[in-house]
Amino acid sequence: MRIYRDIIKQAWHILWRYAWLWPFGLFAVLLGNDGEYGALISAVDHVSRQGDYLVGIRETLISEKLNFTWTQVQQSLAVAPAPILTSIFLIIVCLLILLWLIIISQAALIKSVSEIDDGQSPRFTQKAIEGNFHFWPILLLNFLTRFTIWLLLAVSVLPFFISYLARGGRTEFDSLIIISYLIFVPLAIIISFIIKYAVITVVLENQDWWPSLKYAINLFFRNWLTSLEMAGILFIINFVVSLVIFSLVAKSLITAPVVFALRGINFATIIMYLPQILLVLAAGAWFNTFQYSAWTILYKKLKQGQVVPKLVRAADDIPNYLEKWFSHNPKSLPKPSKTVQNK
Repeated sequence: MRIYRDIIKQAWHILWRYAWLWPFGLFAVLLGNDGEYGALISAVDHVSRQGDYLVGIRETLISEKLNFTWTQVQQSLAVAPAPILTSIFLIIVCLLILLWLIIISQAALIKSVSEIDDGQSPRFTQKAIEGNFHFWPILLLNFLTRFTIWLLLAVSVLPFFISYLARGGRTEFDSLIIISYLIFVPLAIIISFIIKYAVITVVLENQDWWPSLKYAINLFFRNWLTSLEMAGILFIINFVVSLVIFSLVAKSLITAPVVFALRGINFATIIMYLPQILLVLAAGAWFNTFQYSAWTILYKKLKQGQVVPKLVRAADDIPNYLEKWFSHNPKSLPKPSKTVQNK
């Protein structure tokens, strides 16, 4: 059985044959949903920066920055209320439109990949319209992800915060931070898997967010090892792609701060770095399309019960390998003891 190889091959085929999926992948990547390795890196970063968070909270409370900021906002509104309120309104509208595009792109990408895998021929506009039907359930699931992860972070930080206050604001390393790692990081990764399956269930099964979430929880815990193996494969692919992209834009990344400091951020400097910017955006769109394709195909196979974890298959193959090896090397067989021979 070549389950993962076939999934990766099919996802690669979809990526390059259906380039009209790339815009969906580009918008969907703005969710920050860059796979479970992304959840892992984010979780580790959150926990490792606990001390910085606590110092920032303490300094903010002591210096009364919040009161100063609120005073400035009130003064600005008193001087020119109409322009400021108009700007805030336009920013909110733009953010809502962007959020809408992100959510429908996520749904359209999943639906398109599923139909392509079934041998159908979906169309861009049709899938974009259908993706709009799943806006609210997917939005709720993504919000639930962020809320739960930040809630877990707050709970895991609480012992460290109490210890921090007991030390009078000193930020030396504390053994409680290890407990935060052990609690928060695995739970963040599990939540990432479950929400991914829940979103796919919403789109493919046309379910509301709550039934999809319950089904996703059951699906993950029945196939947690398969999910980890797939995440590991995609991590390796993403790592290789990231190295290639970084090697192409590394020189620009080094010189960019100096150029922006000397010339400022203007049209000319943006044009100068436009090829590198487009390359990074394209790489994000490509890999996100590839990743969604792989997870969607895996979901369908898991639902059909067609996937056996590689580690389980390898363990089952060990007796067969040993039997073949000993059959070709009979001298390596253990010799019976003398007591057995005498009997």
